[in-house]
Amino acid sequence: MSTVPYDAEREVDLSGWRAALVERWWVVAAGLVAGAIVGGIVSLSGGSVWQASVELSPAQAFSPSGAPVLNYNSSPRAINDLVTSEATLAQVSAKTNVPVSELRGNVTTQSIATGAGSTAARGAVLIKIIVQLHHEKAAADAASALGSIVATETTSPYVQKSIGVLTTQISGYQRELVSLATLTRELNTAVAKATDPLTRIVLVQQANNAALRQSTISNDLAVSQQQLSLARTIENPQIIGPPPRAVKTTAVSRRNAVLVGALIGLIIGAIVAVFAGSRAAAE
Repeated sequence: MSTVPYDAEREVDLSGWRAALVERWWVVAAGLVAGAIVGGIVSLSGGSVWQASVELSPAQAFSPSGAPVLNYNSSPRAINDLVTSEATLAQVSAKTNVPVSELRGNVTTQSIATGAGSTAARGAVLIKIIVQLHHEKAAADAASALGSIVATETTSPYVQKSIGVLTTQISGYQRELVSLATLTRELNTAVAKATDPLTRIVLVQQANNAALRQSTISNDLAVSQQQLSLARTIENPQIIGPPPRAVKTTAVSRRNAVLVGALIGLIIGAIVAVFAGSRAAAE
């Protein structure tokens, strides 16, 4: 019966493997090179697809005090879940006549920080929706449909109500300004015609009050118009740039294919070197 401890046997085996790898390093190197070449060939023969993308600026609602309102529907995670859901893919299929089976697994999202360096955390985040299909028009149409669906689905009812309130408020201010302008003209005419000094003083005071009120309403109107512009742009999702156009790209990343092939070749080369070393030692 052998009395060699198990740890000693394992150490001998590992030493033999290291010796075989060092002695037959060229086998390992050949496996590495061959794997990289095969990976490159696979990437070239993997065909090409058409890729189209659309960039979306997610909605950012604000409270009346100006503080940002957290909204999950506009988060990158929620938008990714939305564009990859079966319901959304079915809507896109109905609009573009692209089968859901072709869309499934070929729609992805990517977050793009608009800040740079240390300010990136404070910059806005754009969401890029990417579609890869085998036909140019289908990819562009699907990306466009996805952008429209996301813009519609992520529009907050709170923002829509705010837009309605601001629109009504602006209309009221504009009507009041028209009335004040008419009143001011009438008072100025009355002042010019007044002969009694006391009456003239009263009319001048009323005209001044109307002008002051007109100035206040004009300022309020400008603020409301700015808030409405903010609600319609920043607080609502916006599709950035022109309609999406598809570009041809390789279906398999050449860099990744070469790296994976080289790794597999390295492992196979090492196994062959160790196996050959073991057989040589046995003989």
